[in-house]
Amino acid sequence: MERKKSWIPFYLAVVLFYLAANFAHPVTPTLIVERNLDSSLFGVALAAMMAVNFLFSPFWGKLCGYIPTKRIMLICCIGYAVGQGIFGAAQSEAMVIGGRAFAGIFTGGIFTAVSNYVINVTPDVKERGQNLTTLVTIQTVASAVGYFIGGMLGLISVEFTFIVQVIALAACGFAYYTTCMDDTPFKHRPERPLTVREANPFSAFAAARTFMTPMLGLIFAIVAIAGIGQNSFEQCFNYYIKDQFGLSSAYNGIFKAAIAVVSLAANAFIGMRLQKHTDVNRTHLPIMVCCTVPLCAILLFRTLVPFVAVDILFFAFNAVRMPMLQNMAAMRTTPENSNQVMGFYQSMNSLGSIFGALFAGLIYKTNPIYPFVLAAAALAAATAVSVWYVGRYKKEQAAK
Repeated sequence: MERKKSWIPFYLAVVLFYLAANFAHPVTPTLIVERNLDSSLFGVALAAMMAVNFLFSPFWGKLCGYIPTKRIMLICCIGYAVGQGIFGAAQSEAMVIGGRAFAGIFTGGIFTAVSNYVINVTPDVKERGQNLTTLVTIQTVASAVGYFIGGMLGLISVEFTFIVQVIALAACGFAYYTTCMDDTPFKHRPERPLTVREANPFSAFAAARTFMTPMLGLIFAIVAIAGIGQNSFEQCFNYYIKDQFGLSSAYNGIFKAAIAVVSLAANAFIGMRLQKHTDVNRTHLPIMVCCTVPLCAILLFRTLVPFVAVDILFFAFNAVRMPMLQNMAAMRTTPENSNQVMGFYQSMNSLGSIFGALFAGLIYKTNPIYPFVLAAAALAAATAVSVWYVGRYKKEQAAK
């Protein structure tokens, strides 16, 4: 296999997916306002999606051991497209939540399958770290550009934006299926066939005891707690600039486009160097600090320019943080459990998203600034766990 040639079409498919997945985000506040839906829905609907994502990610991770991951990508992209179609057509709170929850069944499968594909076909640890960094860089940059495109599409209409998204997501499934190779020869296939009992999402969680270690537990804790902060900030920011400053979906897209440029530079000049030349088990800590400081600073301001500056700065460092933690988890896998570990990793991301989005939506009514307080507190707590992790890691290394 000539990996250098094979990565390009795969990464192009990844770019298309993250563009499409973010078309609807900048128009969601407009959908809520235009259809006279409850303001808390911006957080509650995403929490519903992430709750289902959380439940099903371990199942998709387990399924990755049995069938080619590209088949999972195809199935999940089509399922995601159907869920977004329901969401875009919704005229009631129940239909919005139902559409988002249905989409959530499949989103975890896509994220889990894509990361597993990279891990399965990249046995070299250093190369794998660089590929995971590339993957998350694409996620950050393409997501931001997708926000921008979605914001522009939203100027035509909310409905048109969702139509374009549904078509693009379905196309992504076929793009993944045709550009990815069959990764079956690269992975350990379980000796027993997958049973209905094992396919139960809760059984997949119970299986975590077979691979869980104290150090992996700390990594998952950092991921989940930081996810609360990230999602509380992101979901609230998107709604806040519409509700408090009266800005259209186009502004949401423009801000995300700026994030795309800054994030690309941050990963090119910081992220890649840290992955290649340092031990990320140690150097992720200063990046966690750099994520926390902007969210604490935003509590001092109430005007638009500082809000936007903090938004861009936070997501630049967040783009560096995410692949570092993902690689830290991948370093502690074996060929036998890597699919399950990465499925569980995705669940921890989803767990943070659930509470971050839900609490942001519910407490926004009380005071629009409270979700930002939650975001700062969560990132500070995740940084504290990182300090604990680094301390244990130093002892672990000294004992070898």
